[in-house]
Amino acid sequence: MFLQIKINKLFLLFALLVMPTVAHTAIFKAQEWTLDNGLRVVTVENHKAPLVKQMLWYQVGAVDEFRGRGGSAHLLEHLLFRGTDKVSGEDFNRIMEKNGADSNAFTSYDVTVYHQFADVSRLEVLLALEADRMQNLNISEEDFEAERKIVFQERKQVVENNPSSPFSEKMRMMMWGTSPYGQPITGLPEEITALKYADTLDFYHKYYAPNNAILVLSGDIDAATVRPLVEKYYGKLEKRPVVREKIAPITEDTHQTLQMRLPNIATPRVMRSFMLPPREELQEKIYAYDILAELLGGGETAQLYRDLVLQSRQAVSVSASYNYMTRSNTVFGVAMTPNMEKPFAPETAVQTLNNALLKAKKALTTERLAQVKRKISANMVYLNDNPETAANWLGYMLSMGFELADVQNYEEKINAVTLEAVQQAYEDLLKASDMTAVLLPQEHTGGADE
Repeated sequence: MFLQIKINKLFLLFALLVMPTVAHTAIFKAQEWTLDNGLRVVTVENHKAPLVKQMLWYQVGAVDEFRGRGGSAHLLEHLLFRGTDKVSGEDFNRIMEKNGADSNAFTSYDVTVYHQFADVSRLEVLLALEADRMQNLNISEEDFEAERKIVFQERKQVVENNPSSPFSEKMRMMMWGTSPYGQPITGLPEEITALKYADTLDFYHKYYAPNNAILVLSGDIDAATVRPLVEKYYGKLEKRPVVREKIAPITEDTHQTLQMRLPNIATPRVMRSFMLPPREELQEKIYAYDILAELLGGGETAQLYRDLVLQSRQAVSVSASYNYMTRSNTVFGVAMTPNMEKPFAPETAVQTLNNALLKAKKALTTERLAQVKRKISANMVYLNDNPETAANWLGYMLSMGFELADVQNYEEKINAVTLEAVQQAYEDLLKASDMTAVLLPQEHTGGADE
């Protein structure tokens, strides 16, 4: 039996390596429609298990907060679990527990998301409760004050329990400057304590509306069955005028450095972040940057890993990422954890990473491009296996302005990227505004250095 399994795995690997690059079918079995009140609804069929994921994506996040009111979006996320005119907070949690549903929420810079995962037979309950929270929030000033204290303590724990948080926040503030993307999602401590009951309710009434949300349902469902239920609970909600301010991209050509020493840091970290144009300006070029990130830092076959970890042994880990999930500039990042068994100096470590980036040009070959495309295609297959993963990725893409067709054809767009496009992305990357940041352990005799 073991031998047979091993042979099958080898055959599968061989098939992946030799398969031709062709146009693929849509990633998801998905359908989309819009209710009369503006709610955008997307269903994703996955009949492997009798489960369903509901995700309600509000198109509002930390970047939409008024200046000086940092933490409003996150605090409001907490307050939605305090109850409505019909269902108290205690009853909401009790009903979820009774129906075996996993319920939670999260806030990012651009979206606030409420989500549940349960047996598909409980879908109507999930729809009813979430639709009720969209416009019927009922909280007292006492509820507000209690939740504000919880959020303040949560912010304190996030920063204090994560020794690298001050470094991450400082780096973001320097990179983004006065842009709302430079502020922490949690808000600063003084901002949280200054939040007012009326301000938070105003934020709710301003942005929590069906015409400012995307409902994603993924699992053992089909659009024909789900549509009447969605109409029943969400269709009666009233649309509201919603205006989101435009966020100006950063256009200055800057090259910044940050070095910080912090307590409880065991190992240094070296990072470079490149500020690239917004997705709307890059258009199809974003797929070349996606490929470049995978090629440079996507696991143990990536070029930076081969160079810095396997060959020179100057690092114990490396990574690369490309983030276009914003309403402003896109950001390409590389990071390295130095090998402390080797002689270490911050300046040398930075130069080591820079040299590896320059040498990576040799990895931009037709053969490596084909390998990366196959890896991304394989990841797309796994993405559709789990209704939770599918709903999360699909929701993010749609929230950032992609159309469903763009998401469905993502693999095809990746396969259409040429070697010349990746090479050009590499050249543009090295010319972009950037920040070099080094996080170091605290010295015994000194304080934090910046």
